[in-house]
Amino acid sequence: MRIRVGLDAREGFRQNPRGIGLYCRHLMREFGAMATELEVLAYHEHPRPADLPELAENIHPKRCEMKGSRFHLWEKLRMPWQMRRDRVQVYHGTYNTLPPRWSRYRSPAMVVSLHDVVVTWWDKGQGDSYVDHVRRVTARVCQEADKILTVSEFSKQDICTRFDVSPAKVEIFYNGIPPVFLQDLPAGSAEAARERFAQGQRYLFSIGSPINRKNTRGFIDALQILAGQNRLDRRVVITGLLGADLETLRAYAAERGLAQQIDFHGYLDHAELATVYAGADLMVYPSFAEGWGIPVLESFAMGTPVAASKATSIPEAGAGDASYFDPADAEEMAAVILDCLDHPEVFAAKKQAAQERARGFTWRAAAEKTLQVYREVVDP
Repeated sequence: MRIRVGLDAREGFRQNPRGIGLYCRHLMREFGAMATELEVLAYHEHPRPADLPELAENIHPKRCEMKGSRFHLWEKLRMPWQMRRDRVQVYHGTYNTLPPRWSRYRSPAMVVSLHDVVVTWWDKGQGDSYVDHVRRVTARVCQEADKILTVSEFSKQDICTRFDVSPAKVEIFYNGIPPVFLQDLPAGSAEAARERFAQGQRYLFSIGSPINRKNTRGFIDALQILAGQNRLDRRVVITGLLGADLETLRAYAAERGLAQQIDFHGYLDHAELATVYAGADLMVYPSFAEGWGIPVLESFAMGTPVAASKATSIPEAGAGDASYFDPADAEEMAAVILDCLDHPEVFAAKKQAAQERARGFTWRAAAEKTLQVYREVVDP
């Protein structure tokens, strides 16, 4: 049976997408290989971006415009009507939300991807319009969804506990890592990354973020401690920051005497990012809370050790292959970083196994699990 799916692909149709946008693009790519089983209507608001790859014949972009974005009318009004008009059998909300069910009409089966519900309990005062919207609707979404897809055991337990959801309703699918991380890089890639991103020197690497939860400032504080002990003998590469966010964190580093030690870089595509991981002596992941830990797996896939936060789902992603610290304790973070650098033989002994495990998390497996859930809700 071929299933007609309405996919919330809004984030996948943004230029240089991150997070959920990349998730949408990976799903669409893998769904393209399932043409005999799936027809996908990829609903989006904005014009098709130049960097969107070609889509398979069974993936149909469908632009649906709606004024009133600040009131989230696209989801509240346009989608309930659109998916009924298009006679989709399953609607898949990828953006942590779902359209409301209209009582007068029979809605299709509803699947929602709740990558995590951290946003409902972390940094409640941040005031972002979409975050506020998600907080208002998550309880309804959990009740109205036929199935909830999430990315880790931690997130499943968090969803069930906070929103009184039966565990049987929640399926774990594990996000994959990008295809470029599933194979070895060309010889010399690590050395080229050092030349390009770290002035030809050995370096530590972390993906930066202005979001407090991601704890980039805490990482910089740990670096200051190491510098104060005369133990910071490598450069530091921090990527993923642009504009005012980059300047704010650059100033934060300068205040701590690290202006000449840290190389800040902006958004990198997957191919560039893979080389940065490969060239690093250590990847540091200091986040306070995550639904999963893709950067941890990306680093292992490139054969690079990881020092990571021991909070929420991150130890689930890193398993026994990472070294862990309390993200709220800069002293402990600094000590764990130093221990990793002083004892590279510890990770070297498990490098191959860690790399093989990380490369087992593929988007094909995630898409196949998603298709399984579609089948279950269409033919329960």
